Amino acid sequence: MTHTATATCVYRVHPELVELLDAHLGPPLDSYVRGWQVWLEDNGPQGERLEWRLHPPARFRMPEGVNPHDLFDVVLQGLADADDPSADAFAAGKELRTLAQTWEVLEVFPADGDDVDPQALGAAASTALGGRAPDVLGRVDHDRLGDLWKGRRGDFSVGSALLQALRE
Repeated sequence: MTHTATATCVYRVHPELVELLDAHLGPPLDSYVRGWQVWLEDNGPQGERLEWRLHPPARFRMPEGVNPHDLFDVVLQGLADADDPSADAFAAGKELRTLAQTWEVLEVFPADGDDVDPQALGAAASTALGGRAPDVLGRVDHDRLGDLWKGRRGDFSVGSALLQALRE
């Protein structure tokens, strides 16, 4: 079976990126118990709808006492309260978590399968985030990555796989 590679850009997650998401895109449109936070925005290079998705690390589990729909706000508050938001653990429900234990990367790609040039996608994503350029961009086989994630039942880092695929 032949899979299609999709234009994709990826940002490594750090506190400033989470704040930029909040300032420019607002709260996520959807949230999942597996930790993903998703926005759908009509801000592609030609007005295409883009999916913005925060990916958790392998083996992520929702912090006890946190509703998936509250996770983004819990992290924002935790980062605001931390002395060193890049490294310090913060209160997440009944647990302490670091940002790295919550999300690894932000992925941006055309939500409706539109064929978009990766460079144009990266420029559109950068504009949407107030000038913050992605760390890497290119084309990725989402079907293959999804199959790997499902086959390992969540014991798979989509973020690391995206970064590796886009460096090749």
